[in-house]
Amino acid sequence: MSRFISRREFLRSAGGITFLALLPVGPGLFAAPKTEGSALLPLFTVLPYIQPGPNSVLKDGEETMVVAWQTQPRDAEFSVEYGPSKDYGSAAKVTRASRGNAGAEDGEGRYNYSAMLTGLNLGRKYYYRVRGNGRTLAEGYVTTRRRRGQKIRFVAFGDNSFGDISDRAIAYQAYKQNPDFIMNSGDNVYDDGLDNEYQRFFFPVYNADTAGEHLGAPLLRSVPFYTVIANHDVHQKDANKGPVADFTKYPDSLAYFTAMHLPLNGPEAPKFPAAIQGDPAAIDSFKVAAAGRFPRMANYSFDYGDAHFLCLDSNVYVDPTDAGLQEWIASDLSGTDALWKFVVFHHPPFNVGMEHYQEQHMRVLAPLFEKHGVDIALHGHEHTYQRPRPFKFQPSATNKAADVGKKDRRVPGKFTVDSVFDGKTNTRPDGVLYIVTGAGGKHLYDPEFNDNPASWKHEDDGNEDYVVKMVTDRHSLTVFDIDGKRLSMAQIDETGQEFDRITITKA
Repeated sequence: MSRFISRREFLRSAGGITFLALLPVGPGLFAAPKTEGSALLPLFTVLPYIQPGPNSVLKDGEETMVVAWQTQPRDAEFSVEYGPSKDYGSAAKVTRASRGNAGAEDGEGRYNYSAMLTGLNLGRKYYYRVRGNGRTLAEGYVTTRRRRGQKIRFVAFGDNSFGDISDRAIAYQAYKQNPDFIMNSGDNVYDDGLDNEYQRFFFPVYNADTAGEHLGAPLLRSVPFYTVIANHDVHQKDANKGPVADFTKYPDSLAYFTAMHLPLNGPEAPKFPAAIQGDPAAIDSFKVAAAGRFPRMANYSFDYGDAHFLCLDSNVYVDPTDAGLQEWIASDLSGTDALWKFVVFHHPPFNVGMEHYQEQHMRVLAPLFEKHGVDIALHGHEHTYQRPRPFKFQPSATNKAADVGKKDRRVPGKFTVDSVFDGKTNTRPDGVLYIVTGAGGKHLYDPEFNDNPASWKHEDDGNEDYVVKMVTDRHSLTVFDIDGKRLSMAQIDETGQEFDRITITKA
């Protein structure tokens, strides 16, 4: 993992280079001590972190990464250097945007900085350092995406950042797995997707100085974090309008689009974007800060090694029966030569829990996933772990799926369940595996369902017995290892104990 300069140190010299500490001065705030002859830097609200950047296809020499950070709104001169060694050799352009009430130094506003590292090769380690007013503040490294044919490991979880100790335990267990990247299944922060919620609940956990079960881990300094937009990433609750980002009440809304820097190969103007309202000046400021990522970044895809990931917005304002959306999904899935195909979206189409059982609108896409060879679908929303048997699904009615904004969007249909696959002796599934991995930190659902198969059937689904494992009494994460035609999936709880494992192979 990358190493930042310890905040517990003041000034020290290593190899002739002086590194400056960043010292905690309050909750979520960090200061660089002033040295003689140098200007005082602003307080940091978020320390430098890594993001994947806009690229989706694998191409040597065209790989990108992003280094980003946030400060209180006071001018400073920042620079970022990077290269294949600590000689660096390349300089990245630093850009700045305002979030919240950044016109006044009242603690409510902030500056979001980012610097794109360009011209990178695949599967290679690169070093970077961030300097402010001429002083080195942080140094780290990142490994770019793997080429086709290379082994990969990634960790998946969702419904995570709320400030509970379980968030930190899951971050720590993810760190111990030494993943190439994180694939989050949504609800990155609670409750309203605000920039200050990322500052308080997200970055201190996944960009902690020290790894520990009560501390979190320094993941984001070198591990790219992919995610999907979910209900708590979008909305303030409005009884009359449904999910909506209100920029009058919260000028730092929709931080998914300003804190994250993800691939930009989705529809430039999706038919079903997140709803926004409020002060026009605040909305304009948000769009400037998003720099073209809103609303495009709600849907995207990317390759990593032998895997392809299609990431979708499944919020209640989306109509998955729309022909244009389905055409884009089909084009994306048919346009990759990846050996393994994943789809990731927040609302699970197949879920036996009680909290969100009726939100089945994404079921209408099941035939499309089957037609184009999707292997695994990953979801959150239900704060549990659920592993079904592989199956195929043919909807018999789709009218409720088109009811945008409604909670009851049940989609009945016919299940064809593969009861032979067990992930041990029979490892070639006939159908898609729809995994719910939403136990990433928030309070858990359905305690009475834990290891209780009698409760996992629903009359609306013909009492179909399609779930083989459901664990609701512990937080957990999913670890995937892909090595050519062999994939393994393990579920690990917040104490590091493995409680489920399967293997999938291809001919």
